[in-house]
Amino acid sequence: MRGLEAAVGALEVRLLPPLQRAADEPHLAAIRAAIQPTFYVLIAGTVIAFFMLPREDVFAQFLDAYHVGFGAMGVALTILLANHLALRFGYNQAAAILLSFAAFGISLPRPIPHDPLVLLGNLSASSLFLALIVSLATGEFLRWSHRLIRNRSLAIAAAAIAASIFFGGIAAALSPSHLSIADVALGIIKPLVGVGDTLPALLLVVFLQVLLWSAGVHGPAFLAAITTPVFLAAIDQNGQAIIHHQQPEHIVTITLFVFIFLGGSGATISLNLMMLGSKIPRLRKLGMASLLPSFLNINEPLIFGIPLVMNPSLTIPFVVVPLLLASVTYGAMWFGLVNKTTVFLPGALPAPIAAWLTTSTGHGDWRAVLLHGDWRAVVLVFVNFAITFVCYLPFYRTFEEAVRQAPATEEQLVKTAEAIREHELEVERHPERQPHEIPPDEPLR
Repeated sequence: MRGLEAAVGALEVRLLPPLQRAADEPHLAAIRAAIQPTFYVLIAGTVIAFFMLPREDVFAQFLDAYHVGFGAMGVALTILLANHLALRFGYNQAAAILLSFAAFGISLPRPIPHDPLVLLGNLSASSLFLALIVSLATGEFLRWSHRLIRNRSLAIAAAAIAASIFFGGIAAALSPSHLSIADVALGIIKPLVGVGDTLPALLLVVFLQVLLWSAGVHGPAFLAAITTPVFLAAIDQNGQAIIHHQQPEHIVTITLFVFIFLGGSGATISLNLMMLGSKIPRLRKLGMASLLPSFLNINEPLIFGIPLVMNPSLTIPFVVVPLLLASVTYGAMWFGLVNKTTVFLPGALPAPIAAWLTTSTGHGDWRAVLLHGDWRAVVLVFVNFAITFVCYLPFYRTFEEAVRQAPATEEQLVKTAEAIREHELEVERHPERQPHEIPPDEPLR
Protein backbone atom coordinates (compact mmCIF):
# COMPACT_ATOMS: atom_id res chain seq x y z
CA MET A 1 0.00 0.00 0.00
CA ARG A 2 2.79 2.41 0.88
CA GLY A 3 4.46 1.74 -2.47
CA LEU A 4 1.25 2.54 -4.31
CA GLU A 5 0.75 5.72 -2.29
CA ALA A 6 4.33 6.76 -3.04
CA ALA A 7 3.72 6.17 -6.76
CA VAL A 8 0.54 8.24 -6.64
CA GLY A 9 2.33 10.97 -4.72
CA ALA A 10 5.11 11.08 -7.31
CA LEU A 11 2.51 11.23 -10.10
CA GLU A 12 0.77 14.14 -8.42
CA VAL A 13 4.02 16.04 -7.90
CA ARG A 14 5.39 15.58 -11.43
CA LEU A 15 2.35 15.29 -13.71
CA LEU A 16 -0.57 17.07 -12.13
CA PRO A 17 0.92 20.57 -11.72
CA PRO A 18 1.52 20.84 -15.50
CA LEU A 19 -2.04 19.63 -16.05
CA GLN A 20 -3.32 22.31 -13.69
CA ARG A 21 -1.40 24.95 -15.63
CA ALA A 22 -2.79 23.57 -18.88
CA ALA A 23 -6.31 23.88 -17.48
CA ASP A 24 -5.70 27.61 -17.01
CA GLU A 25 -4.61 28.04 -20.64
CA PRO A 26 -7.00 30.73 -21.98
CA HIS A 27 -8.30 28.79 -25.01
CA LEU A 28 -9.05 25.66 -22.95
CA ALA A 29 -10.54 27.72 -20.13
CA ALA A 30 -12.79 29.50 -22.63
CA ILE A 31 -14.01 26.22 -24.12
CA ARG A 32 -14.64 24.83 -20.64
CA ALA A 33 -16.69 27.89 -19.68
CA ALA A 34 -18.60 28.06 -22.97
CA ILE A 35 -19.57 24.45 -23.55
CA GLN A 36 -21.41 23.81 -20.28
CA PRO A 37 -24.26 26.34 -20.85
CA THR A 38 -24.91 24.90 -24.32
CA PHE A 39 -26.54 21.88 -22.69
CA TYR A 40 -29.32 24.19 -21.51
CA VAL A 41 -29.72 25.26 -25.13
CA LEU A 42 -29.92 21.58 -26.07
CA ILE A 43 -32.79 21.07 -23.65
CA ALA A 44 -34.62 24.22 -24.75
CA GLY A 45 -34.10 23.46 -28.44
CA THR A 46 -35.32 19.90 -27.97
CA VAL A 47 -38.50 21.00 -26.19
CA ILE A 48 -39.30 23.60 -28.85
CA ALA A 49 -38.58 21.21 -31.71
CA PHE A 50 -40.63 18.45 -30.09
CA PHE A 51 -43.80 20.52 -30.33
CA MET A 52 -42.97 21.68 -33.86
CA LEU A 53 -42.26 18.21 -35.29
CA PRO A 54 -45.56 16.31 -34.98
CA ARG A 55 -45.31 12.57 -35.56
CA GLU A 56 -47.47 9.62 -34.66
CA ASP A 57 -44.53 7.93 -32.93
CA VAL A 58 -43.75 9.95 -29.81
CA PHE A 59 -40.35 8.32 -29.28
CA ALA A 60 -39.29 9.04 -32.86
CA GLN A 61 -40.52 12.60 -32.45
CA PHE A 62 -38.45 12.94 -29.29
CA LEU A 63 -35.29 11.62 -30.97
CA ASP A 64 -35.81 13.89 -33.97
CA ALA A 65 -36.22 16.82 -31.58
CA TYR A 66 -32.90 15.94 -29.93
CA HIS A 67 -31.39 15.88 -33.44
CA VAL A 68 -32.44 19.52 -33.81
CA GLY A 69 -31.34 20.35 -30.24
CA PHE A 70 -27.82 19.15 -30.99
CA GLY A 71 -27.69 21.58 -33.92
CA ALA A 72 -28.87 24.42 -31.67
CA MET A 73 -25.99 23.62 -29.31
CA GLY A 74 -23.51 24.42 -32.04
CA VAL A 75 -25.08 27.80 -32.76
CA ALA A 76 -24.98 28.63 -29.04
CA LEU A 77 -21.38 27.46 -28.71
CA THR A 78 -20.35 29.71 -31.60
CA ILE A 79 -21.64 32.74 -29.70
CA LEU A 80 -20.56 31.72 -26.20
CA LEU A 81 -17.05 30.62 -27.13
CA ALA A 82 -16.43 33.81 -29.10
CA ASN A 83 -17.57 35.80 -26.07
CA HIS A 84 -15.36 33.89 -23.60
CA LEU A 85 -12.31 34.15 -25.85
CA ALA A 86 -12.86 37.91 -26.09
CA LEU A 87 -13.09 38.14 -22.30
CA ARG A 88 -9.84 36.26 -21.81
CA PHE A 89 -7.83 38.06 -24.50
CA GLY A 90 -9.31 41.51 -24.02
CA TYR A 91 -10.74 42.37 -27.43
CA ASN A 92 -14.27 43.57 -28.24
CA GLN A 93 -16.91 40.97 -27.40
CA ALA A 94 -19.57 42.17 -29.83
CA ALA A 95 -17.10 42.15 -32.71
CA ALA A 96 -15.93 38.66 -31.77
CA ILE A 97 -19.49 37.30 -31.67
CA LEU A 98 -20.49 38.90 -34.98
CA LEU A 99 -17.33 37.72 -36.72
CA SER A 100 -17.62 34.19 -35.38
CA PHE A 101 -21.32 33.98 -36.27
CA ALA A 102 -20.62 35.27 -39.80
CA ALA A 103 -17.91 32.63 -40.27
CA PHE A 104 -20.36 29.98 -39.05
CA GLY A 105 -22.86 31.16 -41.68
CA ILE A 106 -20.25 31.04 -44.45
CA SER A 107 -19.42 27.48 -43.43
CA LEU A 108 -22.98 26.13 -43.75
CA PRO A 109 -24.02 23.84 -46.63
CA ARG A 110 -25.60 25.54 -49.63
CA PRO A 111 -28.41 26.13 -50.31
CA ILE A 112 -29.37 26.98 -46.74
CA PRO A 113 -32.84 25.54 -45.91
CA HIS A 114 -35.53 28.11 -45.16
CA ASP A 115 -36.79 26.02 -42.26
CA PRO A 116 -34.41 26.50 -39.28
CA LEU A 117 -35.44 23.12 -37.87
CA VAL A 118 -34.26 21.41 -41.06
CA LEU A 119 -30.99 23.35 -40.96
CA LEU A 120 -30.30 22.48 -37.33
CA GLY A 121 -31.31 18.86 -37.87
CA ASN A 122 -28.91 18.60 -40.84
CA LEU A 123 -26.06 19.99 -38.72
CA SER A 124 -26.93 18.00 -35.59
CA ALA A 125 -23.96 17.13 -33.36
CA SER A 126 -21.42 18.09 -36.04
CA SER A 127 -22.40 21.73 -35.35
CA LEU A 128 -20.36 21.61 -32.13
CA PHE A 129 -17.19 20.74 -34.00
CA LEU A 130 -17.93 23.43 -36.59
CA ALA A 131 -18.50 25.97 -33.80
CA LEU A 132 -15.13 25.14 -32.26
CA ILE A 133 -13.38 25.57 -35.61
CA VAL A 134 -14.90 28.94 -36.53
CA SER A 135 -14.78 30.46 -33.04
CA LEU A 136 -11.18 29.50 -32.37
CA ALA A 137 -10.06 30.56 -35.85
CA THR A 138 -11.80 33.95 -35.76
CA GLY A 139 -10.55 34.42 -32.22
CA GLU A 140 -6.98 33.93 -33.40
CA PHE A 141 -7.48 36.43 -36.22
CA LEU A 142 -8.67 38.97 -33.65
CA ARG A 143 -5.90 38.17 -31.18
CA TRP A 144 -3.11 38.50 -33.72
CA SER A 145 -4.55 41.59 -35.36
CA HIS A 146 -4.65 43.29 -31.95
CA ARG A 147 -1.05 42.30 -31.34
CA LEU A 148 0.09 43.79 -34.65
CA ILE A 149 -2.22 46.82 -34.87
CA ARG A 150 -2.48 49.17 -31.90
CA ASN A 151 -5.67 50.91 -33.05
CA ARG A 152 -8.48 48.58 -32.01
CA SER A 153 -10.97 49.60 -34.70
CA LEU A 154 -8.43 48.91 -37.42
CA ALA A 155 -7.47 45.64 -35.72
CA ILE A 156 -11.09 44.47 -35.80
CA ALA A 157 -11.41 45.47 -39.44
CA ALA A 158 -8.21 43.62 -40.32
CA ALA A 159 -9.42 40.49 -38.51
CA ALA A 160 -12.76 40.65 -40.33
CA ILE A 161 -11.01 40.89 -43.70
CA ALA A 162 -8.67 38.02 -42.85
CA ALA A 163 -11.53 35.81 -41.64
CA SER A 164 -13.60 36.61 -44.75
CA ILE A 165 -10.72 35.69 -47.03
CA PHE A 166 -9.94 32.53 -45.05
CA PHE A 167 -13.44 31.10 -44.70
CA GLY A 168 -14.69 32.49 -47.98
CA GLY A 169 -11.71 31.05 -49.80
CA ILE A 170 -12.19 27.60 -48.31
CA ALA A 171 -15.92 27.70 -49.07
CA ALA A 172 -15.23 28.72 -52.67
CA ALA A 173 -12.62 26.00 -53.09
CA LEU A 174 -15.06 23.36 -51.81
CA SER A 175 -18.03 24.61 -53.81
CA PRO A 176 -17.22 22.80 -57.10
CA SER A 177 -17.28 19.53 -55.16
CA HIS A 178 -20.67 20.50 -53.68
CA LEU A 179 -19.12 20.45 -50.23
CA SER A 180 -19.06 23.00 -47.42
CA ILE A 181 -16.87 23.55 -44.38
CA ALA A 182 -19.70 22.00 -42.34
CA ASP A 183 -19.49 18.88 -44.53
CA VAL A 184 -15.75 18.71 -43.88
CA ALA A 185 -16.40 19.02 -40.14
CA LEU A 186 -18.88 16.16 -40.38
CA GLY A 187 -16.29 14.14 -42.28
CA ILE A 188 -13.83 14.68 -39.45
CA ILE A 189 -16.38 13.72 -36.80
CA LYS A 190 -17.26 10.36 -38.36
CA PRO A 191 -13.83 8.70 -37.97
CA LEU A 192 -13.45 10.27 -34.52
CA VAL A 193 -16.71 8.60 -33.48
CA GLY A 194 -15.36 5.30 -34.74
CA VAL A 195 -12.10 5.69 -32.85
CA GLY A 196 -13.93 6.83 -29.73
CA ASP A 197 -16.21 3.80 -29.84
CA THR A 198 -13.51 1.44 -28.60
CA LEU A 199 -12.59 0.19 -25.15
CA PRO A 200 -9.04 1.67 -25.20
CA ALA A 201 -10.43 5.10 -26.13
CA LEU A 202 -13.07 4.86 -23.40
CA LEU A 203 -10.49 3.86 -20.79
CA LEU A 204 -8.21 6.71 -21.84
CA VAL A 205 -11.00 9.29 -21.52
CA VAL A 206 -12.12 7.92 -18.15
CA PHE A 207 -8.53 7.80 -16.86
CA LEU A 208 -7.81 11.39 -17.88
CA GLN A 209 -11.07 12.65 -16.40
CA VAL A 210 -10.54 11.14 -12.97
CA LEU A 211 -6.81 11.89 -12.95
CA LEU A 212 -7.51 15.55 -13.66
CA TRP A 213 -10.19 15.64 -10.98
CA SER A 214 -7.70 14.25 -8.47
CA ALA A 215 -5.68 17.41 -9.13
CA GLY A 216 -8.73 19.62 -8.69
CA VAL A 217 -9.18 20.18 -12.44
CA HIS A 218 -12.67 19.60 -13.86
CA GLY A 219 -11.83 16.56 -15.99
CA PRO A 220 -14.95 16.36 -18.22
CA ALA A 221 -14.83 20.09 -18.91
CA PHE A 222 -11.09 19.95 -19.65
CA LEU A 223 -11.67 17.26 -22.31
CA ALA A 224 -14.97 18.72 -23.55
CA ALA A 225 -13.57 20.12 -26.80
CA ILE A 226 -12.82 16.58 -28.00
CA THR A 227 -15.23 14.31 -26.17
CA THR A 228 -18.50 16.27 -26.29
CA PRO A 229 -18.86 16.52 -30.11
CA VAL A 230 -17.75 12.91 -30.58
CA PHE A 231 -19.91 11.31 -27.89
CA LEU A 232 -22.95 13.42 -28.74
CA ALA A 233 -22.61 12.43 -32.39
CA ALA A 234 -22.47 8.77 -31.34
CA ILE A 235 -25.68 8.89 -29.32
CA ASP A 236 -27.39 10.94 -32.02
CA GLN A 237 -26.54 8.24 -34.57
CA ASN A 238 -27.86 5.58 -32.20
CA GLY A 239 -31.11 7.49 -31.81
CA GLN A 240 -31.52 7.90 -35.56
CA ALA A 241 -30.91 4.16 -35.99
CA ILE A 242 -33.80 3.44 -33.61
CA ILE A 243 -36.07 5.77 -35.61
CA HIS A 244 -35.27 3.83 -38.78
CA HIS A 245 -35.77 0.48 -37.02
CA GLN A 246 -32.08 -0.39 -37.12
CA GLN A 247 -29.76 -1.64 -34.41
CA PRO A 248 -27.76 1.11 -32.61
CA GLU A 249 -24.13 0.87 -33.57
CA HIS A 250 -22.16 2.72 -30.90
CA ILE A 251 -21.38 1.62 -27.35
CA VAL A 252 -19.40 4.68 -26.24
CA THR A 253 -21.80 7.62 -26.12
CA ILE A 254 -22.18 10.59 -23.81
CA THR A 255 -24.85 8.73 -21.81
CA LEU A 256 -22.70 5.64 -21.26
CA PHE A 257 -21.10 7.46 -18.32
CA VAL A 258 -24.36 6.99 -16.42
CA PHE A 259 -23.13 3.46 -15.75
CA ILE A 260 -19.54 4.48 -14.96
CA PHE A 261 -19.65 7.60 -12.79
CA LEU A 262 -22.18 6.48 -10.18
CA GLY A 263 -22.53 9.43 -7.83
CA GLY A 264 -20.25 11.59 -9.99
CA SER A 265 -16.67 11.37 -11.25
CA GLY A 266 -14.77 8.60 -9.51
CA ALA A 267 -17.98 6.63 -8.87
CA THR A 268 -18.11 7.90 -5.29
CA ILE A 269 -21.71 6.99 -4.34
CA SER A 270 -20.57 4.05 -2.19
CA LEU A 271 -17.90 6.21 -0.56
CA ASN A 272 -20.62 8.70 0.36
CA LEU A 273 -22.71 5.95 1.95
CA MET A 274 -19.71 4.71 3.97
CA MET A 275 -19.21 8.19 5.37
CA LEU A 276 -22.69 8.13 6.94
CA GLY A 277 -21.39 5.65 9.53
CA SER A 278 -18.02 7.35 10.08
CA LYS A 279 -16.73 7.80 13.63
CA ILE A 280 -15.23 11.13 12.54
CA PRO A 281 -17.90 13.84 12.98
CA ARG A 282 -16.73 15.97 10.07
CA LEU A 283 -16.83 13.09 7.60
CA ARG A 284 -20.20 11.93 8.91
CA LYS A 285 -21.71 15.41 8.54
CA LEU A 286 -20.18 15.81 5.09
CA GLY A 287 -21.65 12.44 4.10
CA MET A 288 -25.12 13.55 5.16
CA ALA A 289 -24.83 16.90 3.37
CA SER A 290 -23.53 15.28 0.17
CA LEU A 291 -25.99 12.39 -0.02
CA LEU A 292 -28.68 14.02 -2.17
CA PRO A 293 -26.16 15.57 -4.59
CA SER A 294 -24.48 12.15 -4.90
CA PHE A 295 -27.75 10.52 -5.94
CA LEU A 296 -27.93 13.24 -8.60
CA ASN A 297 -24.33 12.45 -9.66
CA ILE A 298 -22.91 15.68 -8.26
CA ASN A 299 -19.89 15.05 -6.07
CA GLU A 300 -17.87 18.27 -5.98
CA PRO A 301 -18.67 18.53 -2.23
CA LEU A 302 -16.86 15.21 -1.74
CA ILE A 303 -14.01 15.95 -4.14
CA PHE A 304 -13.14 19.17 -2.33
CA GLY A 305 -14.60 18.29 1.07
CA ILE A 306 -13.13 14.89 2.04
CA PRO A 307 -10.98 15.86 0.09
CA LEU A 308 -10.26 13.57 -2.84
CA VAL A 309 -8.05 16.24 -4.38
CA MET A 310 -4.35 15.49 -3.85
CA ASN A 311 -5.26 12.65 -1.48
CA PRO A 312 -2.92 9.66 -2.02
CA SER A 313 -5.01 7.41 0.24
CA LEU A 314 -8.11 7.63 -1.95
CA THR A 315 -6.64 8.51 -5.36
CA ILE A 316 -6.12 4.84 -6.20
CA PRO A 317 -9.79 3.77 -6.00
CA PHE A 318 -10.90 7.16 -7.36
CA VAL A 319 -8.93 6.42 -10.55
CA VAL A 320 -9.12 2.62 -10.77
CA VAL A 321 -12.79 2.00 -9.92
CA PRO A 322 -14.18 3.94 -12.93
CA LEU A 323 -11.78 2.03 -15.18
CA LEU A 324 -13.22 -1.24 -13.86
CA LEU A 325 -16.79 -0.02 -14.35
CA ALA A 326 -16.01 1.18 -17.86
CA SER A 327 -14.62 -2.27 -18.76
CA VAL A 328 -17.60 -4.11 -17.25
CA THR A 329 -20.13 -1.81 -18.92
CA TYR A 330 -18.44 -1.92 -22.30
CA GLY A 331 -18.25 -5.71 -22.13
CA ALA A 332 -21.93 -6.02 -21.19
CA MET A 333 -22.98 -3.98 -24.22
CA TRP A 334 -20.41 -5.56 -26.52
CA PHE A 335 -21.80 -9.04 -25.81
CA GLY A 336 -25.39 -7.83 -26.11
CA LEU A 337 -26.23 -8.40 -22.45
CA VAL A 338 -27.51 -4.81 -22.17
CA ASN A 339 -29.03 -2.51 -24.78
CA LYS A 340 -26.88 0.33 -26.09
CA THR A 341 -27.74 3.88 -25.06
CA THR A 342 -29.89 5.85 -27.50
CA VAL A 343 -31.07 8.98 -25.69
CA PHE A 344 -29.07 11.80 -24.13
CA LEU A 345 -30.31 12.50 -20.60
CA PRO A 346 -29.30 15.16 -18.05
CA GLY A 347 -26.42 14.03 -15.86
CA ALA A 348 -28.37 14.86 -12.70
CA LEU A 349 -30.85 12.04 -13.28
CA PRO A 350 -30.36 9.13 -10.82
CA ALA A 351 -28.44 6.31 -12.51
CA PRO A 352 -31.10 3.52 -12.33
CA ILE A 353 -33.73 5.81 -13.89
CA ALA A 354 -31.33 7.12 -16.55
CA ALA A 355 -30.18 3.58 -17.39
CA TRP A 356 -33.78 2.44 -17.88
CA LEU A 357 -34.78 5.39 -20.07
CA THR A 358 -31.68 5.62 -22.24
CA THR A 359 -31.89 1.94 -23.23
CA SER A 360 -35.59 2.07 -24.12
CA THR A 361 -36.60 0.63 -27.49
CA GLY A 362 -40.30 1.52 -27.20
CA HIS A 363 -42.14 3.11 -30.11
CA GLY A 364 -45.46 4.87 -30.04
CA ASP A 365 -46.78 6.87 -27.10
CA TRP A 366 -45.05 7.75 -23.81
CA ARG A 367 -46.42 4.64 -22.11
CA ALA A 368 -44.63 2.43 -24.62
CA VAL A 369 -41.39 4.36 -24.18
CA LEU A 370 -41.48 4.21 -20.37
CA LEU A 371 -42.37 0.52 -20.28
CA HIS A 372 -39.75 -0.69 -22.75
CA GLY A 373 -36.54 0.25 -20.99
CA ASP A 374 -33.98 -2.51 -20.55
CA TRP A 375 -34.27 -4.00 -17.06
CA ARG A 376 -30.82 -5.50 -17.53
CA ALA A 377 -29.39 -1.97 -17.67
CA VAL A 378 -30.77 -1.32 -14.19
CA VAL A 379 -29.21 -4.58 -12.98
CA LEU A 380 -25.89 -3.44 -14.47
CA VAL A 381 -26.10 -0.22 -12.46
CA PHE A 382 -26.44 -2.19 -9.22
CA VAL A 383 -23.67 -4.61 -10.21
CA ASN A 384 -21.41 -1.62 -10.82
CA PHE A 385 -22.44 -0.16 -7.47
CA ALA A 386 -21.41 -3.40 -5.74
CA ILE A 387 -18.02 -3.20 -7.44
CA THR A 388 -17.53 0.37 -6.20
CA PHE A 389 -18.43 -0.62 -2.65
CA VAL A 390 -16.04 -3.58 -2.54
CA CYS A 391 -13.18 -1.56 -4.04
CA TYR A 392 -13.60 1.60 -1.99
CA LEU A 393 -14.14 -0.06 1.40
CA PRO A 394 -10.53 -1.04 2.33
CA PHE A 395 -9.12 2.28 1.12
CA TYR A 396 -11.75 4.24 3.00
CA ARG A 397 -11.07 2.37 6.22
CA THR A 398 -7.34 3.05 5.82
CA PHE A 399 -8.03 6.73 5.16
CA GLU A 400 -10.40 7.04 8.11
CA GLU A 401 -7.87 5.47 10.45
CA ALA A 402 -5.14 7.77 9.14
CA VAL A 403 -7.37 10.77 9.80
CA ARG A 404 -8.00 9.61 13.37
CA GLN A 405 -4.29 9.19 14.04
CA ALA A 406 -3.09 12.33 12.23
CA PRO A 407 -5.89 14.93 12.04
CA ALA A 408 -3.36 17.63 11.10
CA THR A 409 -2.68 15.83 7.82
CA GLU A 410 -6.37 15.89 6.96
CA GLU A 411 -6.57 19.59 7.80
CA GLN A 412 -3.71 20.28 5.39
CA LEU A 413 -5.43 18.26 2.66
CA VAL A 414 -8.61 20.28 3.17
CA LYS A 415 -6.71 23.57 2.99
CA THR A 416 -4.98 22.49 -0.22
CA ALA A 417 -8.29 21.46 -1.78
CA GLU A 418 -9.91 24.72 -0.73
CA ALA A 419 -7.09 26.71 -2.30
CA ILE A 420 -7.42 24.80 -5.57
CA ARG A 421 -11.19 25.23 -5.58
CA GLU A 422 -10.92 28.95 -4.87
CA HIS A 423 -8.50 29.30 -7.77
CA GLU A 424 -10.94 27.53 -10.10
CA LEU A 425 -13.81 29.73 -8.96
CA GLU A 426 -11.73 32.88 -9.36
CA VAL A 427 -10.91 31.95 -12.95
CA GLU A 428 -14.61 31.31 -13.66
CA ARG A 429 -15.79 34.53 -11.99
CA HIS A 430 -13.15 36.84 -13.47
CA PRO A 431 -11.85 35.50 -16.80
CA GLU A 432 -10.94 39.04 -17.86
CA ARG A 433 -8.27 39.18 -15.12
CA GLN A 434 -6.18 36.52 -16.79
CA PRO A 435 -3.04 37.88 -18.44
CA HIS A 436 -3.42 38.48 -22.17
CA GLU A 437 -1.27 39.81 -24.95
CA ILE A 438 -3.42 42.65 -26.29
CA PRO A 439 -1.91 46.09 -25.72
CA PRO A 440 -4.04 49.09 -24.76
CA ASP A 441 -5.72 51.02 -27.53
CA GLU A 442 -3.54 53.69 -29.08
CA PRO A 443 -4.40 56.26 -31.73
CA LEU A 444 -2.76 56.13 -35.13
CA ARG A 445 0.39 58.20 -35.39
